[in-house]
Amino acid sequence: MSKSNESRYLISLRLPSQYRQDLSLPQGVLIVQPERGIIQGLSADVAVGDVVSSRHSAKIKIFDYKTKRGKVTECRVKDDLCFLALNPPGYLCLGSVTVAFHIEKGCLRVIGEEDLLVIPFLAREQKTIVYGQPGVGVVLVRSSVKMALKVLKILKPALIQYN
Repeated sequence: MSKSNESRYLISLRLPSQYRQDLSLPQGVLIVQPERGIIQGLSADVAVGDVVSSRHSAKIKIFDYKTKRGKVTECRVKDDLCFLALNPPGYLCLGSVTVAFHIEKGCLRVIGEEDLLVIPFLAREQKTIVYGQPGVGVVLVRSSVKMALKVLKILKPALIQYN
């Protein structure tokens, strides 16, 4: 099955291209460190992205062995408990969301792209999430259903209603 067809067979939401820029803006507190390394003392419940997952402490680490859509060579995440999910680039698949709702610790290796998997963790109350802001720093966000619905509305404007 070709990459262009694989998402057709998955129950998923697709990020419309006109909204990519909206989601590329930090959805939380942007932390910038001049020397581009580990931000001392930064830990979270969830780390999304290869570089963030390999450099920071988190109970759950989500990665796809790619950064800026290129293969990662120096960043490796190691954990005894590792789950696997299929999530094509630009999509949020039901299977990946299901795993995200049930994982409590360990790692989630994504075949495809992990970027949009921040969203299901936003809906899990009382979670701190860190993800990379490429070329700039790290974004720290606290989860809430309201935040998750705000981001989901970008994915599917006609589907989600929130106040």
